[in-house]
Amino acid sequence: MKYLKRYLAENLRWLAVILFIALTMTTTMLLNEISLKEIAYGLLLCGFLTIFAIFMGYTKHYESFCHLEQLKKTITTSANDMKMPEYMYELQYQDCIRALSEEKIRIQNEMLCRQQDMTEYYSMWVHQIKTPIAALKLLTEEEQNAYLEAEDIAQNSILVENSQQKQQELFRIEQYVDMALQYIRLGTGINDFVIEELNLDEIIKPSIHKFAKQFIHKKLRLTYETQGINAVTDKKWFGFVMDQLLSNAIKYTKQGGITIQVTKTQTAPDTETDDSAQHWYHKDETSPVESVCISIEDTGIGIRAEDLPRICEKGYTGYNGHADKYSTGIGLYLCREILDKLGHPFNIISEEGKGTKVELFLPERIQNCNE
Repeated sequence: MKYLKRYLAENLRWLAVILFIALTMTTTMLLNEISLKEIAYGLLLCGFLTIFAIFMGYTKHYESFCHLEQLKKTITTSANDMKMPEYMYELQYQDCIRALSEEKIRIQNEMLCRQQDMTEYYSMWVHQIKTPIAALKLLTEEEQNAYLEAEDIAQNSILVENSQQKQQELFRIEQYVDMALQYIRLGTGINDFVIEELNLDEIIKPSIHKFAKQFIHKKLRLTYETQGINAVTDKKWFGFVMDQLLSNAIKYTKQGGITIQVTKTQTAPDTETDDSAQHWYHKDETSPVESVCISIEDTGIGIRAEDLPRICEKGYTGYNGHADKYSTGIGLYLCREILDKLGHPFNIISEEGKGTKVELFLPERIQNCNE
């Protein structure tokens, strides 16, 4: 019906011209004393021809409208499926559309080349910057050892403390460099996931060892017992997620400790919780029944309820991020992107002032396609 209204509206001028001609001819024939019967027969014949012409024209235009509706869905990729033009103005319009399409493709190719060049440069830069960072770490460690071995330790206590602070800052720089590399890799769509059945202790222990000095420096308690439980994931990417979650837990925990638990569960996480203190992210609705849950719980400052729905948005820092001027809002965003690609649901439970608990759910075994 909308096509018919549009067609009649576009041809309203011609219908008005036909009506005016019919009235003019009728008036002329009446003045020439032609019988009303003959005039009515002529008008009826002209009306039938007019309706037939409208029907044929509308049928043709309806096909064109439908073709354009289908073309709108593919015009972003190709402009070569347009129908043959019937009028000169249609040919001119199609030439303009093809010119725009070619210019768009040229700009897209140019932008892709620039993006690829920038990605290669930043990837090279990230790998190169790791060398001076490693050298600085060795120098600060040697410097600290020299101060500790000095006879007057009390006199060098400030220097030792400064050296330890340098090591902490270097560690943070190294974290940001790793984060930048993973951000680049995810942004370019590089897919080097190797999904296999792994012993989770082999992933968790290296992350704990990496943050050992941070635990000691902040005097935080770590509770973790090796379980020897296997799960299906990617070792490198899931290890990065563990690093980010441990980093956040340490950053926002001033006293108390962090507890890491690995348990088997027979039920998939409920992704339709209404509890305002919980927030779920999941890849699909068919999570495996037999799964392994890794929970990382801290006694830190917690997360405000109004911040929970947005904590994994790109660049969102929330109230805690405003308190910590160094927060970037990228860490949890990367975690969400990686876990989505791996197909691992995860849950964040937090209460302001009482701490945060993150639960990660991994399949216990590789699913058989025939199951």
